[in-house]
Amino acid sequence: MLFVLLVFVFYLPNTLGEAVNYEKANPLQTPAHIVPEWYFLPFYAILRSVPDKLGGVIAMAAAILILFVLPWLDTSKVRSARFRPIYKQLFWVFFADCVVLGWVGAMPAEGVYLVIGRICTIYYFVHFILIMPILGKVEKTKPLPESIHQAILEKAGKSKAEGEA
Repeated sequence: MLFVLLVFVFYLPNTLGEAVNYEKANPLQTPAHIVPEWYFLPFYAILRSVPDKLGGVIAMAAAILILFVLPWLDTSKVRSARFRPIYKQLFWVFFADCVVLGWVGAMPAEGVYLVIGRICTIYYFVHFILIMPILGKVEKTKPLPESIHQAILEKAGKSKAEGEA
């Protein structure tokens, strides 16, 4: 494996490269096909969805910073989505929203992609700012199980009783 790597490094360095890397660059204009890595694409879509440049930067920063205040935005006494049926469904809607934002971030910022990006950006913030606090107060949760230590102690007690018998 090391030999194959060394062949590519020393004898064929341009084989796996992109052809675009050899075009002459224009220092005054960023090429339209340049996009960030996949994990930054949803935030890049949020940045491009706001028409104002400063507003886009603020929205992108807010999209990241809102994750830091998430514990205070979730007003439910039950933190697990396993016991919150409505929130569980809305979590998957939010997940789909982030996937669509990632897809839109990889597409050119024009036409229908811009509209989809704006709608998904609005839902991104609505999910955190409106849905989570309101749903935490309104949603009826499933009954919580007994404490985990009771289940473990009961299981240990049964094993001990079975071992003695």
